Amino acid sequence: MRFYTFSKWLHRFYPDAIWDFFSSKEKVIYLTFDDGPNPESTEWILKLLEEYNAKATFFCLGKNVISNPGLLEKIKSKEHSTGSHGMNHLNGFQTSNSEYLDDVKEAQKIIKSNLFRAAYGKISRSQFREVKKLGYQIVFWSLLTYDFDATLTSEKRIKLIRKKTKPGSILVFHDSDKAFPQLKNELPVLIKEWSKKGYRFQKIE
Repeated sequence: MRFYTFSKWLHRFYPDAIWDFFSSKEKVIYLTFDDGPNPESTEWILKLLEEYNAKATFFCLGKNVISNPGLLEKIKSKEHSTGSHGMNHLNGFQTSNSEYLDDVKEAQKIIKSNLFRAAYGKISRSQFREVKKLGYQIVFWSLLTYDFDATLTSEKRIKLIRKKTKPGSILVFHDSDKAFPQLKNELPVLIKEWSKKGYRFQKIE
């Protein structure tokens, strides 16, 4: 079963997290990209965003920053935001608190940002509190696009994203080999449509 959005009741268990910007009512969409940087997809994403004068937020994995030197700085040079996605993409529900915090701290040495997104969106309440103590603003999302799921047709995914996106939405895409074939087909279509409808694309800070 695919969970595209979080249930509203979950919000109260993670106080002060960012879930969306619906209250602003402005025609703004917040594009976010998890799991990068990636030598192929990152460059392509940056080029597409530049075409539309769009800004986005990249939640990077520490291990991928190490494997792809220079890409994190290139993202920053294009005036996008960066955030930590941890060092090794750990599932907080399956990881001890000490191991999880060590992973976050290791990534913190490499990715200098006050933003953090938990891998899979899975972080225990105690881990959440400890990550907050490290100075992070924790960001969830209002829509997970499932661009990594090749079994979902582009037609169905685009239709669903269109339906569920509204002013203030935070959308999760993926900066990865697994998602790239879907991303190449679908993101240009969506950004073009949103732009024609008067939407702007801003980064989270």
